[in-house]
Formats: sequence, C-alpha cells, structure tokens
Amino acid sequence: MATRGAVSGVVLGSGVEVTSEAIVIRIVRPGAGAQGRSLREARLAFAARADGFEGLVLWHRYEAVHGLLASYAAELAADPSVDAYTRVYDPLCQTAASYAVAAGVQQFTAERFVEYAVACMERVPAVGRLLRAGRISAAWFRRVVEQTALVEDADVLAFIDAEIAHRLTTLGGLSAKRVEAAVAAIVAEHDRDAATLTREEVKASKRVQVAPITDGMSEVIITASAEDATLCLDVLDAVIAGVCTHDPRTKAARRSDAAMARINGTAFVCECGREDCAAELSEAAVAARCARIVLHVVVRKDTLDGGAVTPAHLDGYGPISAEHVRELAGRGDAVRRELDVEELVGGMAHRASVYRPSAALDAAVRGLFGTCSWVGCSRPAWRCELDHVTEFNHVDPAAGGATCACNLTPKCKFHHGLKTHAAGWLDDRVVDANGVVWTEVTTPEGLVVRQQAANGWLLPELGLIPCSHGAATRPGSGHAGEDPKRARTRLEAKHLYRMRRRAENRRLREAAEVAAVVARDVMDGEPPF
Repeated sequence: MATRGAVSGVVLGSGVEVTSEAIVIRIVRPGAGAQGRSLREARLAFAARADGFEGLVLWHRYEAVHGLLASYAAELAADPSVDAYTRVYDPLCQTAASYAVAAGVQQFTAERFVEYAVACMERVPAVGRLLRAGRISAAWFRRVVEQTALVEDADVLAFIDAEIAHRLTTLGGLSAKRVEAAVAAIVAEHDRDAATLTREEVKASKRVQVAPITDGMSEVIITASAEDATLCLDVLDAVIAGVCTHDPRTKAARRSDAAMARINGTAFVCECGREDCAAELSEAAVAARCARIVLHVVVRKDTLDGGAVTPAHLDGYGPISAEHVRELAGRGDAVRRELDVEELVGGMAHRASVYRPSAALDAAVRGLFGTCSWVGCSRPAWRCELDHVTEFNHVDPAAGGATCACNLTPKCKFHHGLKTHAAGWLDDRVVDANGVVWTEVTTPEGLVVRQQAANGWLLPELGLIPCSHGAATRPGSGHAGEDPKRARTRLEAKHLYRMRRRAENRRLREAAEVAAVVARDVMDGEPPF
C-alpha cells in the first residue's frame, strides 16, 4: 500500500510508501524554504518528533520476526509425534537464536525481542498500530506490553488493547509517565486480578538489598509499597530541609546521609562548618516538619465504599487499584474528606480573598490534573503551585483572570516561572464540547502541543462545572489632566495579546486538522498511521 503525509502529522511534507517490495521513507529536511520563526518551529518539531519514523520501522521489524516465528512453528508442528512447544529448542527459541546471530545480541535479548513482536502482532495489535503510526515510542510500547502481561482472558485483553489505543490517541501530548499512568488505570479497572496479582507479588517481594557500585560505595535498595516509599522520601526531604543555605552537599547526597543517619540512629548534621550555622535539625524541628507531611489520594466515593472498582490516583505515584485504595483508607492515620462538586458551583474563590481558591477548588484542580499541567512535566500536583492561566488582575479583579475552575491549573515552580518571566511562552486551558479539559502550550518557536488533563477519566464532572464569574469587564480609559495616558494598562494589554494569540493559534490548528482529514480521505488504501 502507498501512503503519503506525515507521521502523526508532525514532520510536515514527509511521507512513507509501503509496498510488497520496499518501505520508502522520505523525510523533508527541517525548515526547507522557511525563515525566521517558521524555521525555528520546523527545527524544533523535527528534533522532537521525527523519531516517529523509528516506530514505523520497528513495527515492520516485529512483523518480520513474527512471520519468521510462524514459519518455524509450522515447520516443527509438521511432526505429529512431538509437541513442538515442549521441546527445549521450541519455535521461539530457534527464531531468537537466528535473530541473536544476525543482530549480534545475546539469546536472552533476542528472546525478549521476539516476545515483544508476538505482543505487537497478537496480544496488543491496536497499541502496536500506534507504534507504527509514530504516536508512541518504542520504550512506551514495551512498557504497555509489561503492564498488560498479566491479562490472560483473550476477550478482556482485546478490550483493554482497544481502550489503551483510544485513550493514548485522545490524550494529546504524551510522555512516559502519562502513558504508564493511563495504561495502569485501564488495567486496574478492567482486570482487577492483573492489578491485584501485581500488588501481591510486590508485597511478597519486599526486601532490602545491598549492591556494590564502585570502590567503597554501595547502594541500598528497599522494596516497599507505593505509599510507604513516597512517605519515606517525604520524610527524608523534611529532614534535610533543616540544613542551612551554606551546606555544600547536593540534595541527593543529603537524602543519602539523612537515610543512613535515621537507619543507624545517629544525628544528621549540617556540613557547612560555619560557627553561625542556622540549621534547624533538632528532634523537635524535624518532628514538626514531618507532622506536615500529607499523602494525597483521589478516589471516587463509590469505589471507596466498595460499590465500584474505578482505580484511584495516588499523588506522586499514579493510578492504584480499588483494593489498594481501600487498604489505605483503612489505615489508622488516614483522613477522609469528601469533595462536593455542588460546592464549586456556589463559589470557587476563598471567602476572605477573591485571589485565593477555596479548599474545594484547590483539591478539585489538583485532582483533575494529577501533575503539573505543563506538557511533559510529571511533578506531582500537590507539589505544584496553582496558576491563574490568565493573570489575576489585582487592580480590577472583574477585568479578567478569575479565580475559577476555568482559569486555574497546577504548575511546578519552574514552569510557573517560565510562563511568567520568559518571553514568547503561551499556555491555555480549554474545555471541549464533551466537557474534556485540555491544556495547551505554545513554545516561542510557535509549536503548539495540547494534552488532556491526566485524571479526566477519574473526575469527568469537573469539565462540566459552569463558571461562577460573569463576563469580564474592562475599566474605562478616561483620566483627568493633560498628561497622555494609556488606553489600557500593561496587564490589560497582555491579556488582550494572549487572547488574540490563542484565537489565532486555534484557527490555524483547526484549519490544518481539516486539511489533514481531507487529504486522508482522498488517499488510496489504508494508511499505516
């Protein structure tokens, strides 16, 4: 079959022709004929996304080795006296042995490659087609295979395969963390046994392991539950937060020293060596910081009460099974707080300040996004700052930048600062006609990437909440005196500029999407992406 176009619509002007004789990939050099900002955008898109063609090639490699495996299986099955799959050198072993020689890899590595090929062609073919389309990377595909390895029922696996492919297609901007979280949630919801087995296996494999690294250095590996491991890291961070600003160690080194000190029962000290050291590392100071540690879990009420099996979200980790979250709820130190969406309809800002969101809105926004809303960032939501997408107008709050669910997203300190202080960056929060919440980032080069809020599957109601604020009004521009005055404040001008840019970007993107659909409709044959 012959196809033209771009892999995932990102390497514009490039194309692929697949026939029975050859796979011809034509990649247009970045920025051919472009100048200025268009050239920068083309270079960025090519550098970041042209690896989609690698997925296409890998899919055809999997198809080739899968065909080789099938031929070996048919050949060995021709002898009715022996079951081919009970032999030491079964079809997979022999296929892998040939591949190992040809590729120059070890037998184990070759067998893993053949197993991934079988998964791509038989177990999760819909996800495999995303690999072929360049929508997911080879590493993400392998992680999907690992996460679905415990699903045994063929019908359930087929459904999970289709659901994963659908969700990864509609999530928008993807990252390794978002792919893993999406797949974990689907598996936990539709095959509890697969998720439970994984959890039971982890429980049974709890251990402490010491492994040498270099002369005089070793690493201690502690296997624990997700919540205990997260709490352990939070405790270490609470301990090392007490050192003074002159401590010369890196954060990683401080964590290591603090862990060893707590395990060995010795004191953790600041290493600045200064007489005026302002470290706060007394037992009382450390205990006070540890007392403020909170592990946040977002779960639906019917799941917590046992009436549903919808997975939950553990902040800093990702989706966990219904059984797991009920275990956490049963802990003596667990505190349960219900979020009533109707509270948000009545008012979203803090009673004492229209700039600060209410506790309910704060929890809802963090729970919906799960992480920093910036594309590609996986900083846990409860370790982020809430950002007004359109800046809050402190002079005239009614003029724009409302404290409302439609205008708040969590951002880590770095990306919050990048958006605020670095030139050329734009971000937006969009709710589509189906109530799906999206965030959109435009780079200074003009490249636009959109992604869904990570936990929209868990909290779909939050995309349907009506705004509690009215239409923004602009203050008048009349002033007394002879001196020339601005028609609008700098803040107002920035708001207007952002809204115009967003509207322009959206129009261009929608036009490109329509053109791509029309182009696909006139192609002959089924496109590989």
